[in-house]
Order: sequence, then C-alpha cells, then structure tokens
Amino acid sequence: MNFDLTLNIGHVISLIGFIATATGLFIAVFQIKRNFKVQRAEFIRSITAELFDDSDLRKFFYEIDYEKFKFPADDIKSWKGCDNERRLDALLYKYDAIAKMVRINLVKLDDIEFLLFEFIQVLKNSEVQSYINWIDNEFDAHGSVNNNKRKRSHDNVRWLFELLENRT
Repeated sequence: MNFDLTLNIGHVISLIGFIATATGLFIAVFQIKRNFKVQRAEFIRSITAELFDDSDLRKFFYEIDYEKFKFPADDIKSWKGCDNERRLDALLYKYDAIAKMVRINLVKLDDIEFLLFEFIQVLKNSEVQSYINWIDNEFDAHGSVNNNKRKRSHDNVRWLFELLENRT
C-alpha cells in the first residue's frame, strides 16, 4: 500500500475552502442563536409594555386580585358589551397569546416568570372562573366553524395554569 503525502496548491486551496466554509457555518449558527435571543427579549419587552403600561388594564387586574371584580352570571344582558367584559377579554387574550408562545416552545417559562403570579391570581379567581365557564358554554353553542369546534376558550392560558398548579 502506497500513500502519496505530497502537498500541492490544489490541496491547500481545498483546505482553505473547507476552513472558510466551516467558519462561515459556525458564524451563521451563532448569529441565528443570537437573533433568536434578541427576538425573545423583544417579545418579553413588548408583552411587559402591553400589560403594565395600560393603566386601565392594571387597575382591572388589581380589581380581580383584590376580589372586587364580579361577573354577573345572573344578568348576562348587562355584562355583554360592558367595560369589564372588554377588560377581562383583553387580559385573557393577552395571557393566552403569551401562554401559546410557551406551549409551542418559542418562549421559556423562565422568560415569563415575572408574570406567573398575575396569571395565577386571575385564573384562580372564582368570578373569572364563572366567566370562563359561561364563555365555554358560548363556544359550545356558537364557537364552531364547520367541524372545527374549539374545545374550550382561552385554552393556552388554562393549560399553563394547570401546568403551574401541578408543579406545586
């Protein structure tokens, strides 16, 4: 068996090309990871601003947290279209969007740790639970598009709430 250990210019150029390609690939992977972290940070900054800069929504959260919020299950007509319905829907839809990001692994639970207390306080509130039960019935009656019937309203934030309850 005979090996040719001679080095010619073609070998050197091939080696340089391989090193350049490997370096480029390493830099590309590094940039992708860095960009993903920047996008996650931007998402967290954005949701923080949405939840904490809206003084109306903050006041409403404290109403729920201090158990001053009441859902009029016996007078749905007065509830429909009222400011509290709008506020509660806004809060739950924002929480649901955040929980969806966690559920599909775009955001880590650690990234939103500072919001988890708020999620728990809202979702464990008995009046909010009554509202969610009512809205589930509304989904059962009106929430389907063809055969694509939703199982329950605000499913992602409820999934996250259940996950958090099971951790303790």
